[in-house]
Amino acid sequence: MRKTITSLVFSALAALTATAGNVVSLQGTEYTVDTLFHNQIGPGTTQTSLWLRNAATLDALRVFYTTMDMTNPYLSLRGVCATDKLAGNERISAMAERKSKPGQRYFVGVNGDFFYTSGTTARGVSTVGTPVGSTVVDGEIYRARNNATLYKNLVVDTQGKLYINPFFFGGTIVAPDGSQATLGGINTSSSETAASNRNKVTLYSNLHYGSTNQSNGYEVAAVLVEGEKFETAKPFKMKVVGTPTSEHDMLVPEGTYVIHGHGTAADFVAKLKDGDEVTVTCSWTYNGVSVEPYQIVSGNPKILEDGITLQSEADRGDANTRQPRAAIGYSHDGKKAYFMVVDGRSPLSSGVRTTWLGDIMHYAGATEAVNMDGGGSAVLYTSTLGIRNKPSDGSERADGNAFYVVSSAPDDSTIASIRFVDFSLKFPKYGIYTPRFYGYNQYGMLVSQDVKGVTLSCDAALGHIMGDTTFYADGGQREGILTAHYNGITASETVQIIDAVDGIKITNDSIINDGFKEYSVDVQTMIGENYMRISPLALTWKSLDESIVTIGENTGALKGLRNGTTQVVGTLGEVCDTMLVNVEIPDAHFMPMDPNLDITTWKISQTGGKNAVATAVGDGFTYTFTGASGRSPKIVLTKTLRLWSLPDAIRLRLNPGEAPVKNFVLGVRPNGGSMSYQTITPDTIKPNEELIVTLPTSDWCDPLNMGNFPLTISSIQLNMNASVVGQEYTMQFTGFETVYDAIPDVKKGDVNGDGVVNVSDVTALINKILGLSEYPDAVCDINADGEVNVSDVTALINMILK
Repeated sequence: MRKTITSLVFSALAALTATAGNVVSLQGTEYTVDTLFHNQIGPGTTQTSLWLRNAATLDALRVFYTTMDMTNPYLSLRGVCATDKLAGNERISAMAERKSKPGQRYFVGVNGDFFYTSGTTARGVSTVGTPVGSTVVDGEIYRARNNATLYKNLVVDTQGKLYINPFFFGGTIVAPDGSQATLGGINTSSSETAASNRNKVTLYSNLHYGSTNQSNGYEVAAVLVEGEKFETAKPFKMKVVGTPTSEHDMLVPEGTYVIHGHGTAADFVAKLKDGDEVTVTCSWTYNGVSVEPYQIVSGNPKILEDGITLQSEADRGDANTRQPRAAIGYSHDGKKAYFMVVDGRSPLSSGVRTTWLGDIMHYAGATEAVNMDGGGSAVLYTSTLGIRNKPSDGSERADGNAFYVVSSAPDDSTIASIRFVDFSLKFPKYGIYTPRFYGYNQYGMLVSQDVKGVTLSCDAALGHIMGDTTFYADGGQREGILTAHYNGITASETVQIIDAVDGIKITNDSIINDGFKEYSVDVQTMIGENYMRISPLALTWKSLDESIVTIGENTGALKGLRNGTTQVVGTLGEVCDTMLVNVEIPDAHFMPMDPNLDITTWKISQTGGKNAVATAVGDGFTYTFTGASGRSPKIVLTKTLRLWSLPDAIRLRLNPGEAPVKNFVLGVRPNGGSMSYQTITPDTIKPNEELIVTLPTSDWCDPLNMGNFPLTISSIQLNMNASVVGQEYTMQFTGFETVYDAIPDVKKGDVNGDGVVNVSDVTALINKILGLSEYPDAVCDINADGEVNVSDVTALINMILK
């Protein structure tokens, strides 16, 4: 049947993408890199999709990442916690939509830290969604923990500088008498990190489950001194409210804090008095370097440092298994930031180890990077193009927190520039390409994914433009420029014409031809992961049975000659494809949908009537019933009928008698499509007069798309008005027919179309056979053998003599 080169997908993609042929080494194993997508999606921001393949093992990886120019004045990196609390789950897209507003658009996001998946406080409050590591959002500390030996902090300081290091959180709290205690954490258990946090003071805000959830030590409430701000790395003052208590698990109302002392620090808290002002100083340090964080998101392990993939933690636990993974990183000068997701747990992408993730991040341009939560959490979100990867859960997971690229540019929907969606244009000769365009506002934000009204131009030596919007590669030039024009804006892309393709696909596996309409075979070739049209002129064609179908060897235009089935074959270079052609030639303008109708094969049901009897008559039947009460009265005729050839319409003929028919509903379906129900309400329905109801094919499907045929009708429903109870009704269903416009509506044997069948039609038929006159073959083929010859003259004479 279909012949293709085994490397169809791989080779076509490699031939038709900009960076095909690049190689990346993942811990010594080489993968070829093909770029599936690359385009701008916002101010200073591009999104890239890669396909990595290992030829020896056929292993494949799907990589999705964004690159942000952090020198762009409108860009910043910001974190978000689900529901703006320490605990809670929320989809990354939902967080972005909730936080976005004019002048603050969260347009790119990646999942953040690992988070608690179970647990409640002593008060029954869920802790699910709590980030495992330290978390700071817009200068507000959601959590500060001394677990830096396990979790690494991606820090954006107050000046926008980026760091990835295991920062140690610490600080002091100083009482009015000069005594002080060490600050061990914020919104974290005083004993959660063992000895490193014991005998220290922990601060709690209302973000922490609404209470401290502690069962030891001393606690006392506090508020910020008027004019003071809770700083991430500067001294600030708090005032004690109330008397310290050892009853534990103190509530933390909005706007208040709780100072909790554990171990020896409990004595420090116990000595505080109502009204005391304490000075708090937080610090974040690593190897003697202190930072003032404005954003922190934590991950594990660090996978890239100074451009070198880190091995130190690669063999620990999950890091050495192949999983869907996410990473955040930046370039050596901090001018570019990167969000990345590698899919896993699927046939399309096997997942990566953390060392492999580091290698891919370095390939993308990062020199520093950290592994974030992975598995089903791994999601790369864009506000304009949606979720870019395929999450292993099958859909986007609700996570504990996320990290975003935020644009402060004003909202503006006016298109100031356009770009081709396809970033690389390489076509075979005779390729047909209708490009799609992205539209951007003056700040570079993607505001339209399908700009309408774009026209094209190109050098005539490269090809020509069809209908202003479609490029046809029929020129002799090997390379040239395709230019798009929109409201005075232009965009250009280099086009390369290649000699051969690695695979072709005839769009329809099979078609029906009616012997009247010539059909040009629709052919496609692959670009990236998508097919593009190619002219049938590029192929060589043949029919396997030319008595049934003829096809132009160099045109791909076919036409049926007689009823039957055969195949046509299209060849381009070393590849070919086949299509099944069923020739079904209608022999009359009207043809019965169910020839030799057998009423026992129809299911007839009715409400609003009883004692129904159906009796076959010709190509229809008589239907009698007695009127009865009933809700929504109707008659439903059910039988699935495959309609012959390419009908232009469906026609019903009936005499309703006195039956109160209101309208008709036909259940119809195109080939491969879904059932649709078409309602037809006649202008008038007169008792005891024949009624003709017609449903044109073009009213419910595209008759030019050969893939829609054969058509099927499954039900005919007559909706009724209320009948008279006890009255006998008789309806005559005289015809269930398909209509073929290619054949004139004439009597059989009326060759000259004068409305009568007589000897003049014999003369007309003879003239047709002799080539002296032209009449439709369907009218002249009296004996319906598919040919017009002297035997039809004999059949016509016999018809007249009868």
